[in-house]
Amino acid sequence: MHSFKRLALLSAITASLAVTGCSNSSSSSDDTADTTGTEVGGKVTAPGGMVAQLESRSPLEVAVAFFVPGAAAAITGLEPVDGADVELIRVDNAGNQVGDVLARTTTSITGDYTLTVPDGTSLAGNLIVRITGSNNQQLRSQVVDQEVDIDPISEFVLQKFIDRGADLDSLETDKVVKLRGQADEFDLTAEADLSSMFAKLDEEIGDFVEGQVDSISTPEGDVTEIAGDFRSSALNLELHDSDGQGFGSFATDTYSDDFTFTDNGDGEVGVTLSANASAYAFLGGADDGSAMVEYFPELADNETESFTGTYSSNGVLTLDGEFEEDIDGDFGFRHPPVTYRLQKNTENNLFFLLAQEAAVRYRTIDTDEDGEKDAVDPDQKDGDEVMRSLEYFARLPENATNSDLSGDFGLISLSTYLEEGAGIRVESEQSTVNFDGAGNFTLSGGSLLEINRDATGGTTTLSSTPDGGSGSITLEADGTISDIGGPANGFINDTFDFLAVPDFDGANPNDGTDFADIQHTLMVKLPDGSAPSLTDRTYRVFLLSVTFRDNGSIFLNNTGFDSTVTFTNETAAEITADYVSVVKSGGLAAEVGKETFALDNTLDVSVTGGGALSMSASQASGGDGVTTMDGFISHDGSLGVLRTSFDPDGTGPVAFEELGLVVLVELP
Repeated sequence: MHSFKRLALLSAITASLAVTGCSNSSSSSDDTADTTGTEVGGKVTAPGGMVAQLESRSPLEVAVAFFVPGAAAAITGLEPVDGADVELIRVDNAGNQVGDVLARTTTSITGDYTLTVPDGTSLAGNLIVRITGSNNQQLRSQVVDQEVDIDPISEFVLQKFIDRGADLDSLETDKVVKLRGQADEFDLTAEADLSSMFAKLDEEIGDFVEGQVDSISTPEGDVTEIAGDFRSSALNLELHDSDGQGFGSFATDTYSDDFTFTDNGDGEVGVTLSANASAYAFLGGADDGSAMVEYFPELADNETESFTGTYSSNGVLTLDGEFEEDIDGDFGFRHPPVTYRLQKNTENNLFFLLAQEAAVRYRTIDTDEDGEKDAVDPDQKDGDEVMRSLEYFARLPENATNSDLSGDFGLISLSTYLEEGAGIRVESEQSTVNFDGAGNFTLSGGSLLEINRDATGGTTTLSSTPDGGSGSITLEADGTISDIGGPANGFINDTFDFLAVPDFDGANPNDGTDFADIQHTLMVKLPDGSAPSLTDRTYRVFLLSVTFRDNGSIFLNNTGFDSTVTFTNETAAEITADYVSVVKSGGLAAEVGKETFALDNTLDVSVTGGGALSMSASQASGGDGVTTMDGFISHDGSLGVLRTSFDPDGTGPVAFEELGLVVLVELP
């Protein structure tokens, strides 16, 4: 989260909807009753507008329709629903109606309605307006404001509150209003039936809405526990397409920023961000040997920005990004709202974030004829850019010295190397580092895995032993480790048991030797001969990986925020995860797609007294593939850092096609 200017939006969202509706309630309440309550109203919209099921029809028309079904009109979007019965009700936290219908009205020819909330009935998250179809499927909306539209988005948001166990009556109405407005800013197009629409909504904006719902409905946390100065570091991976123009790109990015968290009261966190060094690079073109590399390093610019977040009792810090539109010469980018959910470690002030972002790229136009392009042209979409980043936030010490950094640490790294004429190399190292408390370190043991994608899309893999070695560092008072990490520097947290080391290098001589090397390393302090018990402990799973297949396809993989692993004992664990892949099928120039599936599997576990942790599972779909996550668990068992690899046919350690990082963060 280097800057909110980095926020991006989901690739061209298409969703689908079909609604049927009619009144099926026997309640007799009516909005024409003598009352002095609040008047509310809005618009009811559905695909195709006046679909046959929403119309009030005579018995003859019904009989004719039984024998001669009406032709279904093509669904091109949401249109006003005319003549639908709108009912005002209370619901419980499961969404079931409580009591009688409080008021009723009918939509106009334009789909508008108004009704009066009975005197003494307060607007709240459990006060609902609804229309109901002939198949009992409903579209509902929470009456938290006087303007209440009823459509698929309003139903989707309500369902998320219900599914995630919110106390509807106690929700802060202004926050629900804001969420609804944010959800409306996504670009959604109706295509099919209501079930398909909700499935598509869940795929495209479910993570955003769930983050907002959790923030609104979870009790506030004690911000004084997390107040202080933090540093973050992130590894970002991207895929871009060009909407059929014959080229695409693979991009990588790293950045390290300073944050200050302050207590604003009532769970609100004041956040000040100051940007540090960063680097961005991409390999762009096609799989014909001519793809070019561009490399853009940036040193710290000391620019700051301030915003607020919400800290909840479950250890989640939620930060919001608003809808944005950026113009950059011939191109413009649209950024919808995004929710960042940072999970705090149980034992110290470490936060972890896996951001799912994207951008829709457009050509730009000059609207005021001053010779400068100043607006996107929505009719000239140029492509999609999808980003996935894994970021870590550590509260910094105040008076650190070299003596604070001592003992054995487990090291996991992931690096991406881009080179013109050579392609992409992804590399991951696993090693042990010993710090002697006097500024010296020694590396030993471990393994190195590489997956290479050449300039024509072919892949090779390599497994080897990394070079050992030794060196020295200087640990500054604020936790900066100035002798490792290159321009970005490494850093340590205030309990001296977690290190992050970003690094980058590259050159653009424009002579065919252009390259970029983006590296990211994590280290956790290891137990001293006796591993902590993992039985009955649950962790949030943050996974970011890359897959290269022999057919040229490229995948960026990540887990959703609700993904967890629970250790049933010291040798087995259960993983429940939403696994998401951004895909270029067949080559670098292919269009960007998305695949998701639910992962529910048993893991075989091995952990040693020195903190080495290995977990593996057979392919969830029943194939021969094996996923392996090997790395380290921290000395207190609250944090795991691992490398993940996937061997599609289970033939051995050099047959893998996927490589990435996994972080396990213990939940309270």
